[in-house]
Amino acid sequence: MAERSGRAGAEPAARSAPAPAGARPRTWRTPLRLVLRFGPPILGIVVIGSAIVASIGGEISHARFALGIILIALGFSARLVPGR
Repeated sequence: MAERSGRAGAEPAARSAPAPAGARPRTWRTPLRLVLRFGPPILGIVVIGSAIVASIGGEISHARFALGIILIALGFSARLVPGR
């Protein structure tokens, strides 16, 4: 008799295993957290980068630098959105 290993000849699972009792399905909050976590910091880096390039030409805009810092700090707001 040939032994059946876990890999060879195993049928692919037709259904996924039932979720544990404490697990919750993904909700609209998950994409919101991702957008809040990665969107503003990336925009902040772009704004600060453009402010640096403009300042090389002599146009120093403190408001642009401040906006960039605020956008980067806004990335921490993702921690305020409840998790799963």
